[in-house]
Amino acid sequence: MTYAVDTSVVLRLLTGEPIEQAESAKQALERQPHAVHISALVVGESYFALRHHYHVPHELAVESLLALLTSDRVAAVGGVREALIAAHTTQHPGVMDRLILADANTEDCELLTFDKRLATLEGARLLR
Repeated sequence: MTYAVDTSVVLRLLTGEPIEQAESAKQALERQPHAVHISALVVGESYFALRHHYHVPHELAVESLLALLTSDRVAAVGGVREALIAAHTTQHPGVMDRLILADANTEDCELLTFDKRLATLEGARLLR
C-alpha cells in the first residue's frame, strides 16, 4: 500500500517538534516500501504554518519544503515540486497561486483568474 501524509506529519518532519511525534513521523517514512505522497494542499498548508506559526522566512520555508520533496522517501503529487521551485525564485505569483495552477495543470485544465500576475503563467488565463 502507498500512503500519503497530512500537514501535521510534514510539520513534524520539518520542525522536529514535538520531538516524539517528529521521530515517529521519521520512522514511519523509513518503514514504507514506497515513497509517501504529499499533495499541493498539504504543501500549501505547511508553507503557511511555517511562515505564520513558526515565523520561518519565505526563502527558508520554500527551501525546507523542497528538501523534503526531493527526498527519495517522498513523492510530490502533480507539479508541486516545480511550483515550489518557481516560487523560490520569485515571490509573485506566490506559493499558493502556483500550487493552485499546478493542480489545474495536473488535471489538464486551464486556470481562469482575475490575478494579473498569475495570468502571466502558462496554463492560466485572465478574466476581464
